Amino acid sequence: MADRIMDENARYGHEVLLHINRTALASAFARTSNLLYRALERSQGDQDDDNSSYAWTTRVIRALPMGTYLTSYIKGLRVCMSAIMSTVANKRRRQVGVDHHVEEVTAEKLAQELLWMTAKLRDYGAVDEALVQWSFASGLASFSLTANVRVQGFIVKISAILFRELVGEDLVISSQIKFRILLFWLPLFCHASNGLAYPVLSRFEKMEVERAIDEALSTLPAADQEVILTNWLQDFTIAASDWPNLQYSYDRWCQSSRKVVT
Repeated sequence: MADRIMDENARYGHEVLLHINRTALASAFARTSNLLYRALERSQGDQDDDNSSYAWTTRVIRALPMGTYLTSYIKGLRVCMSAIMSTVANKRRRQVGVDHHVEEVTAEKLAQELLWMTAKLRDYGAVDEALVQWSFASGLASFSLTANVRVQGFIVKISAILFRELVGEDLVISSQIKFRILLFWLPLFCHASNGLAYPVLSRFEKMEVERAIDEALSTLPAADQEVILTNWLQDFTIAASDWPNLQYSYDRWCQSSRKVVT
């Protein structure tokens, strides 16, 4: 329904209607990005809590006065306590598993919606709003590294669209935004699952993204290039993927650095 209304607004071509489209999409993009971050935070937080569970009852008993001696007389109690705690832990793990699955489904739905919004913002000439917000989404970028592969796939597609827009002819993007986007989101390209049976990005799309990264890097100060390329090299050398390959950008930065030294 939202798609139809926005398309009708765009067909009329009136500036007020286009402004409504852009404002609504920018607001929805910000809200959905935040919801996706929260969903990934809860999903991965549940896993961490479950993995960090431990047998606290034994430590409590041993901490009591003369606890070392008491333990030999309360073996039966410890067996009972262990059985009870095991039952509780199993129920909790099952509940955590259910909650984790729900959060993953929610995150996938939100990521899919965010991809749609990104494409619409680009179509309506307001992708700069998404670029600004994406450049501040360091928390989302961090959680996306260990997100479900389906969620990762959508986030990779979003990032690929925005990376290509960094060097769009119709946009003037500040160096700070370029730097933050490259710094926060390049690791995802290195470490995300690119899909085997159904690749997330086509070969042509990957080439376009590499070209956009190289062009965006070339507009940054040498110090910023050093930070981005150093981090990229560390990720690239340990990643299973051979993309993005920024060897040309790295060589160019090395050559320019030598000229400064000499």
